Amino acid sequence: MNEHDMSQPRVIGGRYVLERVLGGGGMGTVWVARDPKLQRLVALKLMASHCAPTPHALRQFEWEAQAIARFQSPHVIQVHDCDLSGDEPYIVMELLEGEDLEALLNRRGRLSLAMVERLLTQASRALTAAHAAGVIHRDLKPANLFLSRSTAGELVKVLDFGLALLTQGGDAQPHPDEEMAGTPRYMSPEQLRGLSPRLDHRCDLWALAVVAYRALTGQHPFPLESLRQLRLGNVPPAPVSPSTLVPGLGTEVDAFFARALDVEPSRRYQSAHELSSDFIARVEAGRPSRPAKVLVVDDEPDVAVLMEQSFRKQIRRSVYQFLFASDGEEALEELRQNPDTEVVLCDINMPRMDGLTFLSRVGEVSSLTRVVIVSAYGDMSNLRTAMNRGAFDFITKPIDFPDMEATLIKTLKHVRELRRTVRYTEENGLLRMFVPGGVLERIPPMLQGTEDMSGEWVEGTVVFIDVDGFTPVLSQQAPPESLRRLNANFEAIVPEILARGGTVDKFVGDAVMAVFRGPGHVDQALEACLSIRRQLETLATRGGAHAPYAHGVCMGLDSGDLVAGSIGAKASGRLDYTVLGEVVNTASKLAGLARRGQVLLSDRTRERAREAFVYAPQGEQVLHGATTSLTVFELLRGEGPRDVTPEDSTPFVVSEKREETREQGLAALPSR
Repeated sequence: MNEHDMSQPRVIGGRYVLERVLGGGGMGTVWVARDPKLQRLVALKLMASHCAPTPHALRQFEWEAQAIARFQSPHVIQVHDCDLSGDEPYIVMELLEGEDLEALLNRRGRLSLAMVERLLTQASRALTAAHAAGVIHRDLKPANLFLSRSTAGELVKVLDFGLALLTQGGDAQPHPDEEMAGTPRYMSPEQLRGLSPRLDHRCDLWALAVVAYRALTGQHPFPLESLRQLRLGNVPPAPVSPSTLVPGLGTEVDAFFARALDVEPSRRYQSAHELSSDFIARVEAGRPSRPAKVLVVDDEPDVAVLMEQSFRKQIRRSVYQFLFASDGEEALEELRQNPDTEVVLCDINMPRMDGLTFLSRVGEVSSLTRVVIVSAYGDMSNLRTAMNRGAFDFITKPIDFPDMEATLIKTLKHVRELRRTVRYTEENGLLRMFVPGGVLERIPPMLQGTEDMSGEWVEGTVVFIDVDGFTPVLSQQAPPESLRRLNANFEAIVPEILARGGTVDKFVGDAVMAVFRGPGHVDQALEACLSIRRQLETLATRGGAHAPYAHGVCMGLDSGDLVAGSIGAKASGRLDYTVLGEVVNTASKLAGLARRGQVLLSDRTRERAREAFVYAPQGEQVLHGATTSLTVFELLRGEGPRDVTPEDSTPFVVSEKREETREQGLAALPSR
């Protein structure tokens, strides 16, 4: 039976029931399969029929399973089962929901600095675990970085270890029957020169840096000609500084890539942890800085003079600002007056309130400040008590000031990471889920009394995205399941709106109302509609007929003048910020008129578009409740070609037995 013929259920390994194809490559096809024993869906990689079961193919197929089995990481796709002994060798892996980075970049072009920082951090954790286990991935690229979505949030997972090198005793074991493999756009200079026996983990760090460069700028750091020069062992021109392509990234980010993409491995970062840590540090360094507030609590009369003298250079450069208190009570008052204090250096033996008592009270004033105890080494019993009460670290007297500064730097880094996490959780995790962006922007001036509640005329585009045929679900399924299905669609729709500068005005039942304002608002709205449709179609194909995304959406949009402002009952404490007008009504009615998958727009919206799109005229339509007709068009697609090239995603392998090159742009790379 043909691999794609699903007229009869096909069972693999006497257990796994194949349901539908997810994708495939030269060595095999990935299926969604059901595991009846554990009642779950899995991803099953089945060896291609033209490969099985030759010894060469089996060796290549089992290589991936061996590589992943060497280590565990939440940022690497997990293997549940495999059987390479039968007529149909297979590997069973966890089934991921989401999309790979390649698909995301094809839609958005480039990502924010914060998103790249998170991507780099999580991918580096995966590589740290892999390299510690002696696994070199060798084919790291956007298509192999998957943004897995779950109820716990989005997690980056590294996929496809089929081209991995397994090291033992410091030496790389060659992949079966080949000497060079990877995707040229992301291959390090030593990979391009075919130095597989001498490759080490730093080739993965190069690839991750190339991924980060592309994600930040939307461009590859090296053109094809530069890759040819690297293949020959020459040094090509350095990549364009990212801040030149994206103003605002800053020189610190430029310096990161200058080191990460150095052609000499010894001058690059030497570990994934070092690479991600330095990127985070440089991003932080590029942000506006203020001196770190450090409270010193000690009853010694000359401690202030000693600290200021020892740190005079740092104080002059605004690295630190020192505050002083003579005991715990005075220290608590200083913290109340200076809630942004980050670190406390505290003695133990002091009058009125000693350091141990202060430790038990500091959380009442500031839960995010960390305390470092400073005391004589002989006072070990009290030091142990201090650590048990929550001291972050301790320093012994007499003080070694270089050691004190190293401790300060470590503690400040911890506090700032903690505060950033709490701030993001508070702002994004709660407030932004329930409050539209337009309201958030107006809260500070409202609190300061500098903005009233009056409205204003604005120009914009309003889009209604209606989940088709959802109302019957409410009577057919339990409330938790019906809401899960609806929210799954919203989870896919909302990021596409936000990525193109739109805001979610409100959720109206099973529809989303979005507003686009500013330069090019019509084009942004049209591109968002097309992207939403593509994304939902992809998810529906991936999920099958019973997936939440199978409903599809009906979209309508209109452009023109809107009244924007706060509405509601201020005296009763209930307000909303929204836009009003005929444009809103027309967009809503067009969504109601649209069939599944259709994007309908008014003639005035079409005329205001700056970019080229393809439309189909729908003639004159009298919308519900209207007395006059409206010229309506259907948005079909954009006219511009998608900027996707074969070298972005297709790996190639040069074999000792045969040369297989699917990399069109680099097919002519000369050998050395």
